[in-house]
Formats: sequence, structure tokens, C-alpha cells
Amino acid sequence: MAARSRRTIVTVAGLLALLLAGTGAYLFTRDIRLNQFTQSCGSRDCIPGLQASGVTEALKKKGHSCKRQEHDSWFCDLVIGSMTFKATISFSDGYVYRLTADVFHADNGKLTKAGMAYLTWFATLPYRDDPATSADITKWLAEQVAAAKDTKARIADYEYVLLTPQKSVELDIRIPS
Repeated sequence: MAARSRRTIVTVAGLLALLLAGTGAYLFTRDIRLNQFTQSCGSRDCIPGLQASGVTEALKKKGHSCKRQEHDSWFCDLVIGSMTFKATISFSDGYVYRLTADVFHADNGKLTKAGMAYLTWFATLPYRDDPATSADITKWLAEQVAAAKDTKARIADYEYVLLTPQKSVELDIRIPS
């Protein structure tokens, strides 16, 4: 009986050790991914894991027309009423290194919720795996758009440039060279 309970204790202890080791390895690799702000892609640094094909496919599903501009960029646009949504996705080896989103409203009105959602989606793409940083960027973007001021900010390894001329709002996200 003692041998059986000793075997049970050893088995439970072994399973517990395995579970803890697996959890530790998961948290370690998760932390590395959350703290990895760039990845090498050819001669450039790119946004980790963000493929140009994934971004263009998501835009096409929302009704955008996308055309390859050069060997390393896509231009996508969508017109809805008096609003035009434009995006340029620059990439190297299939991975994104620069995103530019522009919302133009011909009626001189304020940026709509749809326009803000569009810009926010782009702004948070580099941090899609980090809800806390995405929330901070969303708040920052809303404050800058509400103030209608041009601004530049460095967030981790990315440079965010927001331009707010009268009829449009443009957001450019890039890894500084």
C-alpha cells in the first residue's frame, strides 16, 4: 500500500512539474513575442508577423480595391458616399514595414466613427498581440484627432505621424531607418 501511495505522489509531483515547466515556457516565449517590436525582412526591419497579404486580404473583404503599386507596396481604396478610405502597405519579403492610412471626407465634416475605426485599426496593427498597448494607442489617437493637430510620436520601435488637414486625416506608421 505504501509503495502505491508513493508512486501516486511521485506521479502527481511529476505531472505538476511538467505543467509548471510548460506554463513557464509559454510565458517566456509570450513575453519575447510581446517585446519583439521588429523582425528582419530582407534589408529592412518589419513589424513581426504582419504580412502584407493578410492586411490587403482584410481590406479587400471590407470592399477595398487593392492594386500593387510597385514591387514593394500595395495601394487600397474604398469610396463610401463623400468619404474615401485609402491605405498604402509597404513591405519587404512579404512583411510590412510601413503603413499609411488616410480618411478623406469631401463634406468638410468631422471624422466619423467609421473613419476613426479605420485609423484605429491601422494604428494598433503593430500591437495586435498586446491589448494594453493597443488601448493606449487608441486613446492617444482619439485625443490627437479630437485636438485636430498634426503630431509625431515614437511608440516602442515605431514612429507615428498624424496629419490633420481640413478635409482628411492621415496616419503614417513606420520603423525609423
